[in-house]
Amino acid sequence: MGRFGDWINRQRHNRGFGIQSPSSFFFITQVLNERLPYYAYPALEYIASQEGYSAKRLKELFRIANNHKPVNCIAVGSPAAACAMIAAKPTATAHCITEAMPVKEVSEMLKSTGCNVTTGNVMERLAVILDAQKEVGMLYIGNTPHRAELLETALRYTNDNSLIVIDGIHNDSTTAAWW
Repeated sequence: MGRFGDWINRQRHNRGFGIQSPSSFFFITQVLNERLPYYAYPALEYIASQEGYSAKRLKELFRIANNHKPVNCIAVGSPAAACAMIAAKPTATAHCITEAMPVKEVSEMLKSTGCNVTTGNVMERLAVILDAQKEVGMLYIGNTPHRAELLETALRYTNDNSLIVIDGIHNDSTTAAWW
């Protein structure tokens, strides 16, 4: 099989060994690959079923937000993602920006947690929210055709504690080329 074939076979079982950066090793092994159940998982699975979203991705986003502990959470294009971030950091200022109103159950959950749900032009809404917040704590950019413009707008408000998650960068060739 050769050295390359051996390397490919080991990648499924290496559990992060071979990563040189201690912070990257911690993030991969203790956040992304975490296998323990969290209190929010049943609610996230329910939300995923209502929104037609991946429960695995919501749990992963929850763990990222739980580890990052952002001062504010902004989700663009995905009410389910907003629910995951709020479940991890309920004291953060939370905003969900969508072009259409989320399904009833998700909308009620977002409102019960104090999340500000706004609909309409996502570019304009994000600019208004970032002008008021003055910084990005954690920003999730979902499946929207305005990814590049949203990222450019958000970068003006980032600092060393900001985290931006962009979903679907491999969905199509134009998005992958932009990324």
